Amino acid sequence: MRIVSLISQFLVFLVVGAAAQPQIEDISRVFSQGEIKNDEYRNDYFGLTLTPVGAKFTKGSFISPEGKRARLVDAADDAKNWGDKYSIAILADALSANPAIHSPSQYLRSVRHQLEKEGMTTFREETPRKVSSLDFVESVMKVSEQGRTHYQGMYTTFLNGYILSLQVTAPTERRLEEIVRMVKFTTPDDQHQRIHKSKLP
Repeated sequence: MRIVSLISQFLVFLVVGAAAQPQIEDISRVFSQGEIKNDEYRNDYFGLTLTPVGAKFTKGSFISPEGKRARLVDAADDAKNWGDKYSIAILADALSANPAIHSPSQYLRSVRHQLEKEGMTTFREETPRKVSSLDFVESVMKVSEQGRTHYQGMYTTFLNGYILSLQVTAPTERRLEEIVRMVKFTTPDDQHQRIHKSKLP
């Protein structure tokens, strides 16, 4: 009887645990939830907005349903002044397609090592940091081209079943920080209020 009781409790725990897990959207649905309006990109699946001040959204976004990954959006400022140039992209990779990845730090480390093979230099290794209200991991690469130096920052977190990353390039580390602040995440309460307001007549 004791064994049966424990098994029953275990089955109930599994059912409740499964019900508590958030439903993971297919990458095509995640991609389609992105919208550009009034110079702002919004993706309600991740509760994020990107307002790229001074930049224009490009046509560099793509989706790979087979690989369960997407470049959700990107924007670039091709200013004449070198100090004002920058680009930013937001990428999503399904965790289910990357079973060997167990943490944002591990993911970023593998990306950083690949970039080193391509000629970039590590400026800062994986470091915890906040992006808006969420915990991310950051690494920064340094690149020298045609006598000029620029930085590429990668910022990664796990969110709603995906590896979500920001890829930012800028001429200075300080400029990287300014660009990252253009990304905002809403809290669950904020999302609930926005959805509630959208249903009002």
